[in-house]
Amino acid sequence: MDQEFKPYQRKVLYLILNIPMIVIYVLIALLLWKMNPTALIIYLASFIIVAFAQGYVCSYWECPYVGKFAPCVGGFCLPSSRIAFLFRNTRKTEELYTIFAWIAFMAFLNIFLLPIYFIYLYSLTYFILYVVILLIYGALFLWYICPVCCTNKVCPGGRLAMKLRKNYE
Repeated sequence: MDQEFKPYQRKVLYLILNIPMIVIYVLIALLLWKMNPTALIIYLASFIIVAFAQGYVCSYWECPYVGKFAPCVGGFCLPSSRIAFLFRNTRKTEELYTIFAWIAFMAFLNIFLLPIYFIYLYSLTYFILYVVILLIYGALFLWYICPVCCTNKVCPGGRLAMKLRKNYE
């Protein structure tokens, strides 16, 4: 990465957006515990997989947020910037980067998509509410968080956010 590091400026807004999401993750975990403990294990494992895989990605990018506050989507991969230290002395290749990026992306999708089936079974109202919350959260994150992140030139979400802002401004 060649972008100059600047500490993330919108931490309060980031927390305002992500604390409700973290509450939703806990509620989903409780629902999965009740409905399907195996799905709960897969769900919880997805958080760990995202954190470690994204840690490799951060290390590969030489992300300036390594070891510092990093405004990652969902709030659940905040440990990634710390985990990236584990990879600082490892051999980094584009092939491994691609593998870890895909693993992180698939686990990331799993965090949001796995619960949909179980929420739908539990309540159509909660299912609709969950989908609406995800859409609103994603839009707010892309519009307010990504544009001031110093990784928005390499992060897929950041690139999308910048392209959308350019088209609407």
